[in-house]
Amino acid sequence: KKLKFHLASFDMVVKERTTATAITEGTWGFEHTKACFRDDIISFVKALKELFTSFDQCLIDEVTEVQNVFKQIELAVEQHCEEKNKFQNNMENVLHENDRLLTQALSVEIMNVVVHDNVKFACLNMDVCAHCVTIESELKKDFIKKECYEMLL
Repeated sequence: KKLKFHLASFDMVVKERTTATAITEGTWGFEHTKACFRDDIISFVKALKELFTSFDQCLIDEVTEVQNVFKQIELAVEQHCEEKNKFQNNMENVLHENDRLLTQALSVEIMNVVVHDNVKFACLNMDVCAHCVTIESELKKDFIKKECYEMLL
């Protein structure tokens, strides 16, 4: 806005100083040109220079701010990549540990099945043996009775 205002005022000054009336009236001499430069053009150029310097500084500040924001974004992305890699490593470790525990649980389950079957088989053998002992003792009783009976006869 300032630049537009200064350019418009400079244009007006140049038109005013270079119109035909100024030339015909005889004011377009060296002194007039010197005064015009001293009063209008030099101050306008100084104001324009200050405006461009201010614009340059604002532009530099803006670029610096964008660079700082970009660096912060790069750092954040880098940090998130590191965190993602750590998380993936932890996840792999958890999965390996899970596989190990699952294998261990299956091994324990297989051992339990084998032990249970062995105990069950041993119990069956004991039941058979107990049955055999019962039958044997009954037979002994029968033999004893028979011997006693034969003796009595």
